[in-house]
Amino acid sequence: MSIEDVAEKADVWSEAIKKIIKAVTAAVVALVAGISGLMMLWPSSEKPDPAPVVRTDLVPGYGPQCSQLYNTIDHTWTESQWSVWESLRKDLGC
Repeated sequence: MSIEDVAEKADVWSEAIKKIIKAVTAAVVALVAGISGLMMLWPSSEKPDPAPVVRTDLVPGYGPQCSQLYNTIDHTWTESQWSVWESLRKDLGC
């Protein structure tokens, strides 16, 4: 075997190894891309926090029904209208 034969076989082996490395690299990249795609489609177990509900019709310290009742007050009511409102307030426990 001459030096030229050894050099030629070394070149052949070098090219074969480069092709194997490229094929393995392509397979790894395809596998990582596939796994990443599946993970993006997988539903998350974390639930997002719901947006807080801001109620502007509530009177501080009272529930929704009492707040609604207090928001109906009109200072020009007659005595009978006030007595109806007072009875509603007592019935609701406000």
